[in-house]
Amino acid sequence: MKNKKTLTFLCLSFCAIAIFFSACKKEKTGQTTEATKDISGTWQISQLTRNGEDLTQRMDLSKFRIVFNEDKTYTLVDKLAFAVEEGGVYSLDDPQYPFSIILTPQSEPDASKVVKFQFPVVEGKRRMSLTMSMGCSSNTYNYVFEKLQ
Repeated sequence: MKNKKTLTFLCLSFCAIAIFFSACKKEKTGQTTEATKDISGTWQISQLTRNGEDLTQRMDLSKFRIVFNEDKTYTLVDKLAFAVEEGGVYSLDDPQYPFSIILTPQSEPDASKVVKFQFPVVEGKRRMSLTMSMGCSSNTYNYVFEKLQ
């Protein structure tokens, strides 16, 4: 009787091991790479904060636009306190995982501004967040943009 129990135990153990190893198949996966960030298009401000305080309703932001072209140039539409005062060229510090955007005004190639950059998807829509200090370093402005269709 003892041999029968031992044989049953060994048989069940072998079956469990066989099932375990047959379930662990190696899955072939390709190397995934993050796509380069494409910010080209026309962007409008949806929110503006200074040191966390919402300024969106205090100012008329409806006319200000920043247009990023595929040729790595940008233009500003309407005047607003911003990191730069005129159009020029832009680049991302890393095309796949950017943390900053570099804005270089056309008339001042030596006056590039490095601006903190985030590119999240919020409620199914791509947003662009640019954070900077202008003038007084104790004031931090956060511009949140939505792409116009």
